[in-house]
Amino acid sequence: MEKYRVEAKITPEVFREFALFDTLRRQKRYKGPALFALIMAGFAAVCFTQVGRRDNAALLGGVLLAVGVVLPAVYIVTFLLSVGKKAKQVGQAKGPAYTVELTASSVTAQAGGQRASYPWKKIFFAYRLKRSICLYVAADRAYILPAGPEGDDGLWSMICGHLSDKKYKDIRT
Repeated sequence: MEKYRVEAKITPEVFREFALFDTLRRQKRYKGPALFALIMAGFAAVCFTQVGRRDNAALLGGVLLAVGVVLPAVYIVTFLLSVGKKAKQVGQAKGPAYTVELTASSVTAQAGGQRASYPWKKIFFAYRLKRSICLYVAADRAYILPAGPEGDDGLWSMICGHLSDKKYKDIRT
């Protein structure tokens, strides 16, 4: 019977990869700023069609376009700076953040004296990234399992063996 124990020492690179993946790709949180920029650009285009016919149409169009570009850019830059700051904090932590043990019947996580066990059928999803495996025990809770020096092929095979095909995805590309 196969059993894995992962002491999750999260490096800044692993955290950065996870944060960008989880926020931008999995949750698709880029859509709000992109939609806002598109709507503002549309309003600006309407204003630009009125140049010469309406007073200050070019000025209003320029302001709308600037707002539509600057606000999403500030949102993205702020997000990237916060990820960088948190990655730096994570990198300074001593010892593993938590320990995850995977057995034939369940996934057990232990952190700070607290212990939680999740049967395989309750695991929400698993993603394989370049530097880690993200094991989601719920839609909003994941354990990051960094790849060890020997890689994580065995661990990934075990996870895939316990989850249905619709509950895991390898996205290392």
